[in-house]
Amino acid sequence: MSPYIESAGPARRVLAYLYCEKAKKMKLKLASLAIAALFAGTSASAADLLDVYHDAQAQDPVFASARYAFEAAREGVPQSRATNLLPALSLAYSYTRNTQDTEGAPKLDYNAHSYTLTLTQPLFRLQNWIAFTQSELVFKQAEAAFADAQQSLITRAAQAYFDVLLAQDNVDLSAAQKKALSEQLAQAKRNFEVGTATIVDTYDAQARYDLSVAKEISDQNDLQIKKQALQQLLGKPPSTLAVLRDSVALPTPNPPDMEQWVRAADEASPVIAQSRANFEFADKDVSRNKAGHLPTLDLTGTYRNSSSPAISGLGTLLGSDIISKNTQLGLTLTIPLYQGGGTQSRIRQALSNKDKAEQDLENTKRTVEQTVRQAFVGVNSGVAQVKALEASLVSSKSSLDSTILGREVGVRTNVDILNAQQQLFQTRRDLQQARYNTILSQLKLKSATGRLQEDDLAEVNRLLQK
Repeated sequence: MSPYIESAGPARRVLAYLYCEKAKKMKLKLASLAIAALFAGTSASAADLLDVYHDAQAQDPVFASARYAFEAAREGVPQSRATNLLPALSLAYSYTRNTQDTEGAPKLDYNAHSYTLTLTQPLFRLQNWIAFTQSELVFKQAEAAFADAQQSLITRAAQAYFDVLLAQDNVDLSAAQKKALSEQLAQAKRNFEVGTATIVDTYDAQARYDLSVAKEISDQNDLQIKKQALQQLLGKPPSTLAVLRDSVALPTPNPPDMEQWVRAADEASPVIAQSRANFEFADKDVSRNKAGHLPTLDLTGTYRNSSSPAISGLGTLLGSDIISKNTQLGLTLTIPLYQGGGTQSRIRQALSNKDKAEQDLENTKRTVEQTVRQAFVGVNSGVAQVKALEASLVSSKSSLDSTILGREVGVRTNVDILNAQQQLFQTRRDLQQARYNTILSQLKLKSATGRLQEDDLAEVNRLLQK
């Protein structure tokens, strides 16, 4: 028994002892409610983060759109090769029905037909070669865009997953807080009835209880919104989700040097890769338009076979057909002399587009660099914040225990207990949110540098309850 209680009078000791026993029961209830809040929703069949990610891979329309865009862009390279570099061979066939009615001559009615085989092979068209290399850059852009979509899917799946977990934590903590405040309200009313507390304590407990009811309703609404966001990603209602373990060791960035992450992003970021490919495309477009001043050389060949009946000088049909065969093979040299100034205009336009692409590339580099720095700082500060909040949680529990004991001996009031309880629950909320935010910052840091893979998600998945 506390020395404060031992030093009190007999009646005071009995009353304090009863309060102490009730406080112990209340603390046990608070502990069980806290445990329920942390482990709510966990079951043997709970879906984990990898399950959600795999479902999103199969069902997310945004990722599916990016995949089909990549597949479509991939066909641009063989199309450009066929159009600009490879020979073209075509066959044309014609069939005509002829009717000839000449005065003083027999009426003629006959058929004629022919087919023509044409071959064209570009030998020197510099703009065609440049256009082909541009098609490879377009595919490179699409490849980088798809890589970015893959990493974005990982971060979006993790964000939606932890949003639901945080919303569920808030609902559970709101319910636990409401229950605790309900017991405090009942205690305040009893104390007022026996004359050991004022009506002010009752009013304050009632006000806080009413606020907790409103907070619980708000948290429940937020949980439904977060579940709907996850459903939009998965294309189906989300199942029960595995929750984060109570004690998790969150790693700091490795390597610990921020500038190494910035350099890695410049080399491997898919966002920068897209912008860099766009600049290279614009640079080659200048050369392609300048090549419009150069001559072109093509190899051309034709073979024609035609058949028509022989006609006599008197305008009568003879018995046999005349078959004509014609073969041509040659080189065609074209020298552009004057195009009305259109070529020069296109060159100036291409130069402006190149300057724009260069500035866009610089802006993209700076944006990605800032994103990397923010994510790096976010991970480090998040890990430190989690440690601080874990220590604060222990302190808040101790503060609540001492406040309850202080009320029993008359040095603390019911309002003090309400404040201590509110601080404890708020610390729990802040701790869970800090954990989720730190994990997401780790994923975003790797995504900004182009390093994010499914293995990184599997590493985060090991932090969940199984």
